[in-house]
Amino acid sequence: MAGPAIRTLELARALAADPRVGPVTVASLASADLSDPVVRVVAAPDREVLGRLFTGVGSVVVQGDVLGLHPELLGSTVPVVVDAYDPFHLEQLERTRGLPEAARRAVVRDCVTSLNVQLSRADFVLCASGRQRALWLGHLAALGRVNPLTYDRSPDLSDLVAIVPFGTPLRRPGQGDRSRVTEEFPAITDEDVLVVWGGGIYEWLDAESLVRAVAAAGEEVPRLKLLFLGTRHPVPGVESAAASARAAAVESGVLDRTVFFHEGWIPYEERDRWLGSADIAATTHLDHLETEFAYRTRVLDYFWCGLPVVSSSGDELADVIAGAGAGAVVDPGDVVALRDALVDLAHDEGARRRAAAASADLGRAMTWDVVARPLADFCADPRRAPDLVLPAAERAQLGLVDPRAQRGNLLRRLQVALADGGPALVGRRLTARVERVLRRP
Repeated sequence: MAGPAIRTLELARALAADPRVGPVTVASLASADLSDPVVRVVAAPDREVLGRLFTGVGSVVVQGDVLGLHPELLGSTVPVVVDAYDPFHLEQLERTRGLPEAARRAVVRDCVTSLNVQLSRADFVLCASGRQRALWLGHLAALGRVNPLTYDRSPDLSDLVAIVPFGTPLRRPGQGDRSRVTEEFPAITDEDVLVVWGGGIYEWLDAESLVRAVAAAGEEVPRLKLLFLGTRHPVPGVESAAASARAAAVESGVLDRTVFFHEGWIPYEERDRWLGSADIAATTHLDHLETEFAYRTRVLDYFWCGLPVVSSSGDELADVIAGAGAGAVVDPGDVVALRDALVDLAHDEGARRRAAAASADLGRAMTWDVVARPLADFCADPRRAPDLVLPAAERAQLGLVDPRAQRGNLLRRLQVALADGGPALVGRRLTARVERVLRRP
């Protein structure tokens, strides 16, 4: 699983363990082949199945574009929690750089529209950090959701937006086994200092600088090796940006000698065995807007496994690493500083041990049951947001827009479709609309 699925499952497990909450169901809009002993996992591929799941429950937690894909759910009276830990509209500013300009604008526009729909309907919003809380409060204010009713319920808006970071498992990580690594990569030995990149390689990250830093460190620390664990995303259709990192390794002459790429994705329940075989973990990114509001999910696995972390600065967890002494933090894109940080940790085993201990302390303090408490409190006593249950005239007085209207009227949507894809796209969307109308009871 990638970060969003991990978060969904682990939050569900934390809720199910809380005696105040009761049974928990995890529903995927696509397929679901996971069996879990704690929570019920089902597929909800159509509106009928999803509608039944919305009926008779205390609350619903959504992530991504669930309400945009299923606008019929917007009229539900069930309290809805929107998990906005991933500011995906900021990710798309980087991910879409290679698209034609019209397509890029359309993708980012649709992401913002999706967020408008989710936040206009949210009775409670989750975010991952203080920075994100400020981001979403600004977004909610622009939608009219910061108003006398939500303010009077909680003047700090804690009843509307809560920080629920990514977490770490309660179980202890398994013992690292370097033999798993050396079996697949014989050029990595037990004597090497192994740096690991634990998650996917995306456009907003900077794996290329890490490759060049490890290559530059070769003369001083010939035993330094780098292993990327995620090169093919587990979700079909999500592309990896590993090509530039691999090209940098080829150009530097270190591919399959000093820098290695594991083809595929490490199974979730096995990740601690792979991470535990490393000596140092790395996470590097570029200096842009996505970084400012990001919460790098795989860094929590680094903490859980007690790994010293070398990170670029600029995001929330880089500040945590620096403050706790859990590794080293360097400026984004500074290959020389990155090389020096890796060399220093590779040479100084005592420094590695101290940073590893600080990292493990962070991991023990951020278990899923701890970070999920604001969500568990809400699900134990679910409630509608006070501004969303007003009569229509009073909602209009507050400047609230019906979330179903966030997508625009039919004429506006057809104009957008014409600009995005021409008459063929207009025809497909008109046909889809007619089919939806015909299916209505």
